[in-house]
Amino acid sequence: MRLAICLAACLALVAPGMTAAAGKGSDPTVVATADGRLRGVEAKGVYAFKGVHYGADTGGANRFMPPAPVVKWQGVKAATADGNRCPQPPLNGLRTTPQVILFSDLPVSEDCLVLNVWTPKPDRGRRPVMVFLHGGAFSFGSGSDKYYEGSNLARTQDVVVVTLNHRVNAFGYMPMGPDAGAAYAASGNNGMLDIVAALKWVKANIAAFGGDPSNVTLFGQSGGGGKVSTLLAMPGARGLFGKAIIESGADLVVSTQQDGLAQRDKVLAALGLKPGDWAKLRDVPMKDLIAAATKAGLLSFRPQVDGIVLMRQPFEPDAPPSAKGIPLMIGFAHDEATDLLIVDPAWPSTTDEVLAMKAKILAGPQRGPAAIAFYRARSPGDEPKHILASIVTDMSFGHKTLALAERKAAQPGAAVFVYRIDWKSPVLDGVLRAPHGVELAFVFDNVADSAEIVGAGGSQDRMAAMMSAMWAGFARTGNPSVSGYPAWPAYDVEHRQTYLFDDPPRVAADPDAEVRLFWNAP
Repeated sequence: MRLAICLAACLALVAPGMTAAAGKGSDPTVVATADGRLRGVEAKGVYAFKGVHYGADTGGANRFMPPAPVVKWQGVKAATADGNRCPQPPLNGLRTTPQVILFSDLPVSEDCLVLNVWTPKPDRGRRPVMVFLHGGAFSFGSGSDKYYEGSNLARTQDVVVVTLNHRVNAFGYMPMGPDAGAAYAASGNNGMLDIVAALKWVKANIAAFGGDPSNVTLFGQSGGGGKVSTLLAMPGARGLFGKAIIESGADLVVSTQQDGLAQRDKVLAALGLKPGDWAKLRDVPMKDLIAAATKAGLLSFRPQVDGIVLMRQPFEPDAPPSAKGIPLMIGFAHDEATDLLIVDPAWPSTTDEVLAMKAKILAGPQRGPAAIAFYRARSPGDEPKHILASIVTDMSFGHKTLALAERKAAQPGAAVFVYRIDWKSPVLDGVLRAPHGVELAFVFDNVADSAEIVGAGGSQDRMAAMMSAMWAGFARTGNPSVSGYPAWPAYDVEHRQTYLFDDPPRVAADPDAEVRLFWNAP
């Protein structure tokens, strides 16, 4: 009797879905989830489970609908290969100029609600869980882009890493409008609802992979940072993650429903349809809808304040109540815009006349000329191409990053940690300096697969060891300070302590304050 009671009590302590991988002598590549058993692979010193469905096919009758649950299965399903990307146009190899950030060329399909998990071991380790949201604005990219491969981060830092795909562009962020009825009321935010569904999957299943469902950190770069910004303002995401990291993607505001409907009408027009023909969008072939979304302007698809999924702008005028109590790490790279501008063949030979024209377009007829004069005084040796890059970087990335950090720091209950990446990449003869996405190779410890962004060498390896440890340290404790490096103080508007990532790193109070004050001026 005592033995039976003991066995029953022990089994009760085992988390749901854990028993299949926990028994002595069991196969660690097989894990039981709430939906069925999965078989992964052991490689690079970790266990990887790829192409795991967290939602049903979003095509057919499910197009423009909220994510539907997966149908449970019997037996063991293979989770050994990346899943499909969500519908998007091809982006690699379209230009003859250098393309620094490369995207996956996996097949696209509306059956794309998949995620990948890397774990040191699917045991009862209750390790910190790091869920990454990919870049590509809200319009392209996938969780299987090579920079996000999670083996090294999981192995060296003893964490569980998750990446995921979600609907993008018109498939994920195009509202059908009031005439479509209640079933489509949230259609302008389906991409965000997909992410919430993935986070719910993590909460329900990650213990079976050796992760701690009560210690989940959400992090994202570029458009992924914008998604983290938005999720911090979504009541429906509350409780699904406890810490957040925004890398070069601070979004203070997103779109309105009117903006979303204007995008819908552009897509309809590109397909030869009228505004009242929204229902016909459900039957348009996927490739035709991709082409129409591209013609309508991919970068114009964004989440919307709809009063259902998103009740307010993320960080305008202040931090949202749903973000209270969530520690935040946030930062940007010193020269974000260089690898965004380099795809323009004319950028390297930017003239003073072109600089003057673009500065006025970007910053306005008064602020544009003032910005040129400001940066020329700060960096008299810079050519027009780098002055343009500085304007775009500080106006679009640095200013927004510091504004979001200030508003979050003003909200009591959780610390904010601010960084800037000053490490300069040697690739392309150093023209990129510290570009957009430079930290990906270091955070994921994937220098060997990121030569086009960072090159290779001892400095790169040291940066990877440092940044992967600090990101994982924040995920573990809510404080990114780790032994062997300068302590990282929390950010406040009085001292503005900022971690400057370089080789070696340093901490500075309000670095380049004059830049912050210039862009803060009315």
